Amino acid sequence: MKVLLINGSMRGNQSSSLKVAEAFVRGMVSENGEENTEVVKINLREKNIEHCYGCFCCWKLNKGECIIRDDMDEIRKLVLESDVIIESFPLYFFGLPSKMKAFMDRMINFVSEYRAVNGDEATGRFLHEMRYPELMNKKLVLVSACGYEETVDCYDAVIDQFDKICGHDNYTRIFVPQGGMLAEKTFENKIARYMIKFEEAGKEFVKCKKLSKETEEKLSVPMLGHNTFAQAINLNWDEPGVGPYGKVVK
Repeated sequence: MKVLLINGSMRGNQSSSLKVAEAFVRGMVSENGEENTEVVKINLREKNIEHCYGCFCCWKLNKGECIIRDDMDEIRKLVLESDVIIESFPLYFFGLPSKMKAFMDRMINFVSEYRAVNGDEATGRFLHEMRYPELMNKKLVLVSACGYEETVDCYDAVIDQFDKICGHDNYTRIFVPQGGMLAEKTFENKIARYMIKFEEAGKEFVKCKKLSKETEEKLSVPMLGHNTFAQAINLNWDEPGVGPYGKVVK
């Protein structure tokens, strides 16, 4: 099994979302066996990814090939070679961070142009056909930590986007609240215990090829109670020069 872990956080290896994703991957490797599992990690912040030009050359002229030569050539190849693709990213303004969004936009050549198919103008449907049928056999996992107390309503825009791209229930969601607290040394022991459930989820994913709805809901349960979280986040915001997510990583 080949796993591609795509880290879309501009914090790189300091990302709270990545902390969760790596725990999930540890569980996958534990269940599947190190000898049977290859894990490739990409930090998008280190990659040269141009924004999509919207030229549609990949649809109209080049039969799926983008005219832009940058690191997306390598990333697309890795996606096609992998069995499981894990997209790890923080929630920015209730959506994808810009680097991850640029990556997603550049994946548009994985589908064919939007056109009418299967009938005449009255009975036909309009859709994007999959350019690479083997993509249907791959598994996509979204892992994202947000700074809010709970995930309820926070990920509606993200879910709507991926439902349209992948189809409802055709991908796995791991959405985690209180992400900033996962970097707090004050809660080091609590964090270690909290990570165990993500490792267990990784094992379940290997065995079942998906997570149950019950597991997805369990993974979204906050680490801290309301009062503890309120005190911790206010204390961090009130501390000069440092926010609840630590110092800016340069």
